[in-house]
Amino acid sequence: MDETAPNDEQLSKKKGNKMVDKATETYKWWNNLATLNPQDSIGLTIAKIGIRVLGVIVLIALSPIAIVAIIIGFLTVL
Repeated sequence: MDETAPNDEQLSKKKGNKMVDKATETYKWWNNLATLNPQDSIGLTIAKIGIRVLGVIVLIALSPIAIVAIIIGFLTVL
């Protein structure tokens, strides 16, 4: 077997790293979008607060789904 050829574990780690990088990039984009700046107008500040609240609501809505997915993952391994 060729030692330089990537195995399934290495490919899986690369895919996992890509997913983590994409999630990090998306979080940074969302955080920059909703960051309050002193030079923002009142309307923009209110919009950014609304975006922040929407993000929290989405995360709260997704958390039960994530918990169920983790439980199913653990049960699958067992």
